[in-house]
Amino acid sequence: MTENVHDVTDRLPDGLAGNDIPDDFSIPSCGIEDVDRALFDKFNKGIGFMLDQGGDVKGVPVVFAGGERFAMVKRKDPIRDKNGTLILPLISLYRTGIDQSETLSGLGRGIGQDVGEMVIKKRLSPKDRDYQRIKNAINLKNQDDVTSAEHLSQVARPEKNVLNTLGTRRAIGRNESQKVAGNMLSSDLGDNIVEIITIPFPEFFRATYEVTFWTQHIQQMNILIETMMTAYDAQHNQFRIDSPKGYWFVAFVGDNFSADDNFKDYADSERLIKYSFEIQTTGYIVATKHPGQRSPLRRYHSSPQISFGIQSSPGTIQSPRPTGNGTGNPDAFILSDVTELDKGGDPLLSRNHSPDRVLQVVEDPFTGKDVRKYARVLTRNQRAGETVARLTDLDNVLSD
Repeated sequence: MTENVHDVTDRLPDGLAGNDIPDDFSIPSCGIEDVDRALFDKFNKGIGFMLDQGGDVKGVPVVFAGGERFAMVKRKDPIRDKNGTLILPLISLYRTGIDQSETLSGLGRGIGQDVGEMVIKKRLSPKDRDYQRIKNAINLKNQDDVTSAEHLSQVARPEKNVLNTLGTRRAIGRNESQKVAGNMLSSDLGDNIVEIITIPFPEFFRATYEVTFWTQHIQQMNILIETMMTAYDAQHNQFRIDSPKGYWFVAFVGDNFSADDNFKDYADSERLIKYSFEIQTTGYIVATKHPGQRSPLRRYHSSPQISFGIQSSPGTIQSPRPTGNGTGNPDAFILSDVTELDKGGDPLLSRNHSPDRVLQVVEDPFTGKDVRKYARVLTRNQRAGETVARLTDLDNVLSD
């Protein structure tokens, strides 16, 4: 006995099953770089750090330390321009780590972590238009491109439709009351085909940053710290940061501002004042589109009607065989003045009613003898799954 280790049937869903990918819908990706950009934009444009520099009010430059700048900040050295001059005042940011633990160091995930897929869009499917033409909920008439009882060649047996018209076995005109009320273009949703678009569930992480304020004067540093503390949302040391793509995150500012300066070496170098603090930001990875990666989007369609039915009868089924000739029994047409009859003298049946009859043996209450009678079969569902069978096909089964 061999076992295929790659055939895993009980694996957790990853949200990437299937190949039905929508070609007219997309969403922007979100990842670590988006969190970096959102935090940088918050300090560069959102908070608005301004200082009086030589009589002119100017914005404080903000840099995201990377490469050589990262090494300088890591060594606690100030950043200089190409001429070797200190760039002061200055705000520097650099990311110190990423945490993907379950609790995210107590910050939480915002929403419950799950597996599989997450629904991001629901809309009417292009297939719904054809379905509404078949359903004809408000019972439109005199249109060949919608279903109607007049389009069926035989109402009792809705198997064929009149040439160049649309027919169906389904019940139509269920919302005819809307038509009577004048709501021909009602926007109410009900029995519709809905297109459902999903993506894999987001992956959450926590990014940690070190923010450093660099100035030459204590008064300038006080202004930067006060501006920072007044930028919090409400009374908590946190604020919202927004990505240019429309995603947003929450940044949590550390409680302590660590001070540093070079006052001891002031005679040998330029005066430098520095305050550093930590920021933690919760982020998530959504719909990434890296080279060689599968599309994260998947599409499904709802099923307005699902029916798995089977019909049975306790007696023998008798199906009339159409011969094209009328009956010779004059008693069959006694009620022809009040009831519309066919050639056999039987009442014309409405749709979804079968002409088949079931043999039943009942006891005559007066004579006590068994009397054979035929009861008509009422067809409530002629569809079983995707297969349509006539009741006349059961004759072969009953004869075996």
